[in-house]
Amino acid sequence: MNEKSVTATISSEEDVARLISSEWMQEGVLQPVAFTLDENESYLSVNRPAVETYDADVASFVKAHPLYGVNGLAYFRALLNVGDVRKIKAQVGETTLSAEVEVEPRDSHTKSHAGIFVRYQNKNVKRGQMIKISHVSEEMSSDTILLEVRTQLLELATLEECKLANIETKDNR
Repeated sequence: MNEKSVTATISSEEDVARLISSEWMQEGVLQPVAFTLDENESYLSVNRPAVETYDADVASFVKAHPLYGVNGLAYFRALLNVGDVRKIKAQVGETTLSAEVEVEPRDSHTKSHAGIFVRYQNKNVKRGQMIKISHVSEEMSSDTILLEVRTQLLELATLEECKLANIETKDNR
């Protein structure tokens, strides 16, 4: 994949992968907590398997974060179709939030990184944020709608165990 396609809009046909921590599994079953935004986070981190650096990016991440690895040889991922994620509409009363998947490169060695953003009136929603309900003058916690988004992401996810690529890193050269 060339550099231009790494920074381009993500196609609805593409899949993204949420790397899964062992803390998010219970008796082999993926839990909704796997799709929870951290405090002040504006997107859910995912990676793009279609990007050339995906295997190296994942291997580097799993090596640095042991809870994401399985016996040092594998990892779990929740695979999500971008088009399906974009169809998510979380609604409470007349308040509707949508989900979007966009390229979100952190730096040059994580080109496969992307984010799932939840938006209300074209603004990123963060956990714990108060949202003004459009048809009344009341506010509600974004956590209510983010819970609905987590539930929909869990329903869309396909859990896979993947072998880590034999990627040579700076630490083992």
